[in-house]
Amino acid sequence: MKRTAAAILLTLALCAAAGAQSPASGPRPPRARKASAESVGKTADAVDEVEQVFDRYFLASGGVASFMVKTRIMRGNVETLNTGASLGFESYEKLPKKSLIVISGPGGQFIQASDAGKKWVNSPWGGVTAAPKSGGDDILNRPDKTGGFKWRSLFSSVRVKGRAQVGGRPATVLAATPLGSEPSLMYFDAENGMLVKIEYGPAAGGKKGDLKALHIDSYATVDGIKVPAAFRHEFDDMTMTFRVYEIKHDVKIDDALFAAPKGK
Repeated sequence: MKRTAAAILLTLALCAAAGAQSPASGPRPPRARKASAESVGKTADAVDEVEQVFDRYFLASGGVASFMVKTRIMRGNVETLNTGASLGFESYEKLPKKSLIVISGPGGQFIQASDAGKKWVNSPWGGVTAAPKSGGDDILNRPDKTGGFKWRSLFSSVRVKGRAQVGGRPATVLAATPLGSEPSLMYFDAENGMLVKIEYGPAAGGKKGDLKALHIDSYATVDGIKVPAAFRHEFDDMTMTFRVYEIKHDVKIDDALFAAPKGK
């Protein structure tokens, strides 16, 4: 469940991070000059395809409109195939570095939160405990958008792995390791630029039952920004399908919501 909640945070945070790069820091037209065969080759070699993939995602998911969002609240339902369980979830995000996920079910509530990098978990079976830092924290801390930002700074390593098909559509695949997290494969639709799938590598001390993949089946456009509206978490023995029915931006959220219980 911990890795499931972390994956939700990462998925939603990627959308929030779409506003991390300002138009001023994006590619600029080169000065007009006579190009030799040698200079054309050097220019082609200098193109960073990783940055191009993320730049395209940034524009496709809302571009400048993302700069305006300071908080986000999402609510939805979770259907657990192979078990028949029905759950509810809520997520809260507030810049900088504040996030909280609540997954509710018959056995109680599972809560995972990050308060300026301090993470904690509250579960029906384990009480309140500290949680390890994950890559989602760094993405939620939206970089300074005054210029000079590179998407690569959110990852310890990232490269273009190749091409693939996702749902019958062509996709560009990035082999990426978010800061403080495990390696993963990120699939971006080659036609519209949107993130459609993440495959996760084995977690440290991993075992059967760990999250294997996240599929984003559809997006909703709210205030000009595309946000995941239906997504699936794939495990070895089951699939959890999340369906969002409410998304709100810039709603006032008290900082106390993200704070760990006293003494923790």
